[in-house]
Amino acid sequence: MLKIITIIKDVIEKNKIKTYLNRAKRKIKNIDFELVKEFDDNRQAVNYLYQNDDIDIIIVENKAGEIFSGLDLLTLAEKEFTKSSIMLLNETDNELELNYENINNLTAIFNKNESYSLFANHLLLTMLKQQRKNDKLKKEEDKLNDYRTIIDHTHDAIFLVKVDCDNNFYYKRINGTHQRLTALTNEEIRGKKIKEIFDKEVAEKLKENYSKCLKKKGRINYTEKLDFPAGEKIWQTTLYPVMKNGRVEEIVGASYDISDLKEKEERLNYIKRYDRLTGLYNKEYFNHLFEELNKSKKDNLALILINVENFHLVNKFFGYQQGNVLLKEIASILVKIRGKDKIAAHLSNDHFAVILKNKNDSEVDQTLDFIKNELAKLNINGIYIDTAAVSMFKSNNKTTAQDFFCDGISKINFNRHKQSQESKFYNSLMNYIEDNNYINLRNGGELLKISEKAADYFNLNQKEKTDLLLLARHYDLGKLTLNKNIVKKGEKLTTEEWDEYQKYVINSTNFVAYYHDLIGICNLIYSHHEHYDGSGWPEALNGDQIPYLSRLFAVINFYSKVKSNIYFPLLKDKYYFGALEDQEIIKEFNHYKSKIFDPEIVDRFIDFLNNENK
Repeated sequence: MLKIITIIKDVIEKNKIKTYLNRAKRKIKNIDFELVKEFDDNRQAVNYLYQNDDIDIIIVENKAGEIFSGLDLLTLAEKEFTKSSIMLLNETDNELELNYENINNLTAIFNKNESYSLFANHLLLTMLKQQRKNDKLKKEEDKLNDYRTIIDHTHDAIFLVKVDCDNNFYYKRINGTHQRLTALTNEEIRGKKIKEIFDKEVAEKLKENYSKCLKKKGRINYTEKLDFPAGEKIWQTTLYPVMKNGRVEEIVGASYDISDLKEKEERLNYIKRYDRLTGLYNKEYFNHLFEELNKSKKDNLALILINVENFHLVNKFFGYQQGNVLLKEIASILVKIRGKDKIAAHLSNDHFAVILKNKNDSEVDQTLDFIKNELAKLNINGIYIDTAAVSMFKSNNKTTAQDFFCDGISKINFNRHKQSQESKFYNSLMNYIEDNNYINLRNGGELLKISEKAADYFNLNQKEKTDLLLLARHYDLGKLTLNKNIVKKGEKLTTEEWDEYQKYVINSTNFVAYYHDLIGICNLIYSHHEHYDGSGWPEALNGDQIPYLSRLFAVINFYSKVKSNIYFPLLKDKYYFGALEDQEIIKEFNHYKSKIFDPEIVDRFIDFLNNENK
């Protein structure tokens, strides 16, 4: 399906082209296409194209004397919308100025008042060229996907195997390290079966391992001895299945050379058992130990499971490096109680576990209390971290490590989402903002005052008023995740800085989503930078698509910001830095009315200001 948009200001021509397209859709049988959007403004169209990169054909009017003409869009498309083809609708007798630098996307030029047959010929040629372009792009993307598959799983010697419908294995690619260690080349192995490269015995063993990965549809590890042109190698190999539509279509192999290298063998054994970050046992070895311990009927086993709640927020607000430091601190707590009868492990990013052997209820509770007390001390710059720790006993000898772990996860998740006031992380973060004078950055007190007054003036009910005040209190917490040089820049942001600045909205939304009592304002925070005309972000909503309280808050927040001396980037190319008088602010409101702000809300808010100033 080819997607088409039109950008035509002339109403008569716009309707005629639409009619022509409908007629062509009935006449042209072998190509499926659809008119997905119509524009009469080039800038709105460009905004749409930036957010929808799957448009195949752009039919654009070139009107002489326009500030941003069809030729200008053609030049922009050369850099920004390279996947699209452009048909240029030109005014009759208008001589175009084209050069070779901006016509790669141009497939047709036709004049107004041309007949249907001429237009249909231009359209057919454009669609055929676009199909060929799409086919070429798909081939290039398929090739890149092969390389990405290899790179994404890289360790040392990497190879990619294709699996056909009959479960035959064909080699597709090997990486540079593989070629250097084996003296094989991609040309020698590409498209060949295992038996065409290795001798019968080795080929059968390789096929057996590949078949195990295929059957399991999961990762497998094994050691193998292979003869290559470069000599014999002993490899530790990991196979990763690549699933597409529920079927294993490819296998990525990662082989680590352990030939005659004791040091590497020891390192490999360490990696198998220990988590690299914390030095505790990893999840795989934890499962192995549990299964071994579970075989002994005389041992009673208990499990303590630890979870760092909202670990995602910790990484966002303080960075992944600080998050890793936190995980190491938790590991150091568990090291204190580790021993022959207490086995500690780091299971995943935010989960830890301790297996206790032959401990009674009192001893397990004592260990659990020690861990909880130590976890309660964890903080980053005075901001305390929400953690949870629970204990449980193995009920019978048939319980697997996976089931035991899953039961613990279920138990620890009972209170995963809580009220904000119950969260140490939330309360200490809000205190941190006040204690570190962030009030000068966000003008929170004044914003809350004006929000409360406006809520009364706009006759909001109690729930709406509560939500508006919560929105004012939490909408910009995501700015704490941004580089302070962006938040306090005081001048126009670069494109990269503006892209980074916009992320604070989703980060603020993610923050409140963790708390039961704040989840109701998620959509309000997420939408507060949408513009009435659809030019805002992150979803380019317009008009009534934007929640009413978000539209109201956008007006209140703008007033609060420009009334203060706070640096406030309104748009990529527009910022405020320095307090304005009310009459100046009203002038700005009228300028952005119906563009950024809801016109009815602006008019009523101006009445509110005039009433306040009486």
